[in-house]
Amino acid sequence: MSPRHVVLLIADQFQFQFQRLGTNDPIARTPHLDQLAGEGVNYTNMFCSNPQCTPSRVSMQTGIYPHEAGVMAIYGFGGHTGHLSPDRLTVGKVFRDAGWTTAYFGKSHPLDALGYDHFREHGVGSPLSGVDRAVTTDAVRFVSGHDPQQPLFLTVSWHEPHPAFEHVAPFDQHFPPEQMPIPTTYEDDLAGKPPYQAERRAMPHGGVDLDRLRDELSCYYSMISHVDALVGQIRAALEARGMWDDTVVLFTSDHGDMMGAHGFRLKGVLPYDELYRIPFILRVPGLQLERSVVDDLCVNVAQPGTLLTAAGLPVPTEMSGGSVLERALRTSPPQDECVFLEHYAAYWGLHPFRIARTRDWKYVRHYGEAPWEELYNLVTDPGELHNLADRSDLTPTRAELRRRVDEWWQSTYGQDLEYYESAAFRNWGHTTLVSDNALWTDASASQ
Repeated sequence: MSPRHVVLLIADQFQFQFQRLGTNDPIARTPHLDQLAGEGVNYTNMFCSNPQCTPSRVSMQTGIYPHEAGVMAIYGFGGHTGHLSPDRLTVGKVFRDAGWTTAYFGKSHPLDALGYDHFREHGVGSPLSGVDRAVTTDAVRFVSGHDPQQPLFLTVSWHEPHPAFEHVAPFDQHFPPEQMPIPTTYEDDLAGKPPYQAERRAMPHGGVDLDRLRDELSCYYSMISHVDALVGQIRAALEARGMWDDTVVLFTSDHGDMMGAHGFRLKGVLPYDELYRIPFILRVPGLQLERSVVDDLCVNVAQPGTLLTAAGLPVPTEMSGGSVLERALRTSPPQDECVFLEHYAAYWGLHPFRIARTRDWKYVRHYGEAPWEELYNLVTDPGELHNLADRSDLTPTRAELRRRVDEWWQSTYGQDLEYYESAAFRNWGHTTLVSDNALWTDASASQ
């Protein structure tokens, strides 16, 4: 019998590069997530399609890449107003049409095109921990009133550990700033890398000194612990209704944070794993696992298909990202792994690039006015410190990865910079931008 309920738990800007979970990080305190990982599958090489909130969340809803959906940036960045079309198939719509009750509480970017029967968006308040407690209260109240015999697809989307960073009590007592570990790449001189990286690090809020970094790491860990506690509240509500034993649960994030790596703070316009690598913990009751830890290279375009597969539903052909559930049923990764990632623009500027990443290599192909290339040997240089794109002895490696990423781009209908900067593409969503923003800022918006 397929599980009756599906619960998707989303954190925002939760970095997995340094394993911010208690199962792997000696500093982190995440008992509820550790328990969830022990009951399911921990995908340790999951990457987001794009290190910006809205584009990544588009992939998490549609099962396709941001450029395929026409959402390349967060609304308003660089004047782009494209948003997810109401006609686009989403995982919420598939569950709803299959007879599930669908409910969404929390951060959404925005909700009106996603296909949920019930939703509430609290907007961005201060502090974020208070907003997230309200989100959790809404979700718990909804679960408490739900008929356990009716299939439920519930999404709970928290704002933490996204900035503004805060020390969340009582968790902050475990993370003294002076004891926070500094990333080994903090002193990166950025030599041989695209000049915009050094320019960005010199901007206000781009770089970070050690005192500020230690304080923000302390905040970050405490916010993660707070999210973990909220996960525990959702679990308790499901257990109280007798729903937990037949509920699929996925915990994930939309993207990471630099957290001092390479001397940077925050997110955006950079190709590093700190931004792209995300948590992905999946629990499927009754699933006979070959592996409880899956280190296969995966991308969150597979998230919708994974949830549908776990619920016993077919994955629509429109969701070309497929599913990663079957990875846990195999004993080893597939041969010749290569995943593809993208970026277009953020508040730090317009820096479009696409990435081909294997276990051994990362290749970054910038396009537009500054067609730089980056190549990193992840075996000898896992911190991505040394750009080897100019090495003549690596020309075959660079050429092969360039071919693969270009073929992927073309096969997924990727366009050039001129197209994405055209007025037609930048402005196609402007008629609804005002209402979308009103929904985002209206803490009382609900249905």
